[in-house]
Amino acid sequence: MALEHRIRPFHTAQLALLSIAVLFAACSSRIPARVEIVNGREVEIATAGSGGAATVVFESGLGEDWTHWDEVASQVAQHARIFAYSRPGTGASGPSTTPRDPKTIVEELRALLASQGYAPPYVVVGHSMGGGYMELFAKSHPDEVVGVVLVDPRHRDFLSTCEAENVDGCAIPESTLATQPPAVIAEYHAYAMASDQIRAAGTFGSYAVRVLTATNHPGWSTATETLWEAMHGSLAAEAVDGERIVVQGSGHHIQLDRPDVVVNTILAVLAPTSR
Repeated sequence: MALEHRIRPFHTAQLALLSIAVLFAACSSRIPARVEIVNGREVEIATAGSGGAATVVFESGLGEDWTHWDEVASQVAQHARIFAYSRPGTGASGPSTTPRDPKTIVEELRALLASQGYAPPYVVVGHSMGGGYMELFAKSHPDEVVGVVLVDPRHRDFLSTCEAENVDGCAIPESTLATQPPAVIAEYHAYAMASDQIRAAGTFGSYAVRVLTATNHPGWSTATETLWEAMHGSLAAEAVDGERIVVQGSGHHIQLDRPDVVVNTILAVLAPTSR
């Protein structure tokens, strides 16, 4: 997940530098954001683009706001409408009083899209743990989705499989997690529900599913990298039209290291919807 990769090997200086980078990104973003009051709480939203048969919806990783998608979204917006937002406790969004399990997050996103006038169909794009949310979105509502792009997603069973195989460094230490906002802590713990919720939702539809895999996760052992990549392969294999794309040399944030790959993948998934 995003937070997990950001804090390895858990240096305070890294967190401080990251906070500065996030603030800079928010101030220099290509797409202007706004704060809307939705169901009584503040939600940071970024939208752009016009036309096209589908809206591209972006979901960020744990503890990250929408700005990590800014470069990718600004390029995709030249071809289609885009919708990005910051979940509760991140960016300019306010705190949440609702559960932070994946199903609740997905249904809140659907309600948010409807409130802003963004009707289906959607191409859903998720990074890290946000990839799990978008997997659940697509499987729960296949009639609303025409494509899925998962950017170095955290597989729903990664933690349990990692621990079962005695691989080190699978989880965020509680002492580190305790430094994060309440919504982030709640999301991390509630992600344990992802496996059951996704399995209950069913399978992918006939739409394209693309899984982008990074190969450079600092602090990870060869065993952890191998498991991560293998689980991405099995995830892509679940789809009728599934493909895993390995992005050699990229870090966890492929959308920052290789935005061209992410943009081209999204546009390729979008292409059939415009026919």
